Amino acid sequence: MPKKLRKLKPMGQYILVLDQGISGSRAILVDSKGKIITSVECPLKPVFPKPGLVEYKPGDILKSQLNAIKTIFRKIGSKKKQISAIGITNQPSTIILWDKSTGKPVYNAIAYQDTRGADLCRERSVQREMVRERTGLILSHCYTASKIKWLLDNIKPARKLLDKGNLVCGTVNTYLIWHLTRGAVFATDHTNAAHTLLFNIFTKSWDKELLELFSIPAEILPPILPTSHDYGEATIEGQTIPIHASIVEHQSSLIGNGCFEEGDVNINYGKDGFLLINTGRKIFILPGLLTTIAWSNNNNTTYMLEGSIHGVNHIFEWLRNNLGFISPKDNIDDICKRSGERVFILPALSGISSPYWNSNITTCIFGLKSTTTKNDIVRSAVESIAFLVKDNFNIIERDGRIQLKKIRASGEISSMPYLLQFQSDLLNMPVYKTQDHDAFDLGAAFLAGLNSRIWQGLLPVERLVTAKKTFNPKLDEQDTRKLYERWRLTCLYSKEWSKNFT
Repeated sequence: MPKKLRKLKPMGQYILVLDQGISGSRAILVDSKGKIITSVECPLKPVFPKPGLVEYKPGDILKSQLNAIKTIFRKIGSKKKQISAIGITNQPSTIILWDKSTGKPVYNAIAYQDTRGADLCRERSVQREMVRERTGLILSHCYTASKIKWLLDNIKPARKLLDKGNLVCGTVNTYLIWHLTRGAVFATDHTNAAHTLLFNIFTKSWDKELLELFSIPAEILPPILPTSHDYGEATIEGQTIPIHASIVEHQSSLIGNGCFEEGDVNINYGKDGFLLINTGRKIFILPGLLTTIAWSNNNNTTYMLEGSIHGVNHIFEWLRNNLGFISPKDNIDDICKRSGERVFILPALSGISSPYWNSNITTCIFGLKSTTTKNDIVRSAVESIAFLVKDNFNIIERDGRIQLKKIRASGEISSMPYLLQFQSDLLNMPVYKTQDHDAFDLGAAFLAGLNSRIWQGLLPVERLVTAKKTFNPKLDEQDTRKLYERWRLTCLYSKEWSKNFT
């Protein structure tokens, strides 16, 4: 466990955010007004040993993050002395095993997209309900449990270190914290632990039965701490800075968008799409959705429901690279406005996620005519994202126990006004546009700043998050219902076609 830091008056009014993502490592300087002063990104390339396998070299992860920090230090000059704390946000479910006596990894980091654990999960499918009830998640190779099991079974150095008592493992945040504190702190946070399939969301601890299910020894796993907590002190280029927050990217975006109240919703349209619903202190297990921890401190834990739409960005890459329907210079909003007819597409290039969880379904397009243009198909792809969000949204509304309040949209794809307007029409609620890219980073900054007492409570932080634009429903509700009925038929027909022809 990390040594408890004394609560000192902050030496400055800046937060340094470390954002370790799938394509690069970023360092971001955030001020006390919640404004990003500057940022640096160092690229990170994955390794693909075989189809379906995705890895990173742990040394590259660490090097890219340290290079980002050193570069931003050079950019900000004397301001680096005014940094109060570090907040870390990271890609979830990427796992690393290393020797705790040397810090040397025993194998590459296995990324969350990696599929090598699929068979291990299928072998344990009889226990999927037990896994669901304890973790709030589905039994999937995307999470870290099957990856750790594979490493223990197949990497001989890992077994040797385990026998000697020198093996430890952790997700990217744990690996960074361990190295930044020079091995002084071995810990993870609630949100990263919750993405392992080994963590019980009710007890907020490693679960004995889940560990036994995957034959993983508890002693190699890190202690679990709240997301807003003292994670030791990072020493970088002779400067010592306390680490005051650690959180998974998606949860961080909920905070970065100011969704602090029960019923607040964040729709993040990034490389993947995520519908995140703050459920306060209550844990809800609803069919088709994931349940997990949003954030925590020493006194309280906030939970959330999550709906996911895989491959949002992949849809547009497919339209551009495979079909040639769009180019990098095209304004997709303008294309949507030029569309004259409606067609319906179920974008399932890699299967489909919540609430259907069907990896076998394929992409299908319905309603094609001789007059259909590429503009119509592009518009249908944009609208399909909003329809999938609506499918997840409906589960919350049907359950009826959560009173949905404000909806805030962020992420790269949220820069399309047509998408947000159509989303507002489908949900029949206002959609508030907040951040394009920075919600992950602001969330980690807010958590670290709260722990550093830059901000005294959530209300001052919420005031820092403002809507750039508001989209109110415009379509007639009856027209919206008809469109959604046709979408539901699209999903049904796609499922039946895929079942019979794949």
